[in-house]
Amino acid sequence: MAKDNGSSEKMDYRQARRERKLEMAQRDDVEVIPRRALETNDSIRLLTANDFIINRLRNQLGRPNGVPVDEAVRFLQRNEQLRQEMNLLNAEMCAAMGMPYRAPRGFENPLEERDRKAPGKTAEAN
Repeated sequence: MAKDNGSSEKMDYRQARRERKLEMAQRDDVEVIPRRALETNDSIRLLTANDFIINRLRNQLGRPNGVPVDEAVRFLQRNEQLRQEMNLLNAEMCAAMGMPYRAPRGFENPLEERDRKAPGKTAEAN
């Protein structure tokens, strides 16, 4: 009988988690990310931590005990460089596989920019 009670508690917990996920998915400030590769879980965890930290950093800017502005600007610039590097990595992997790369909203395909700057090259040369 104790086993049935533990089983029902486990089901209640799973149901509550499912309901929480559905509530979160309906919020405007939440994106749902499908996972296909094993590395995606790590990326999601890193991005979640980064989102929290960047938000906190921006909230502490200019405060007496906060992060100095010049240091915060350096952090934000590095964060942007990492985002652009991930975009470039995605474009290069797609090019290596012969797939077209459609950059996410807010980004441009960095390989197309290279092609525009070097008019003698073709897309296959990358």
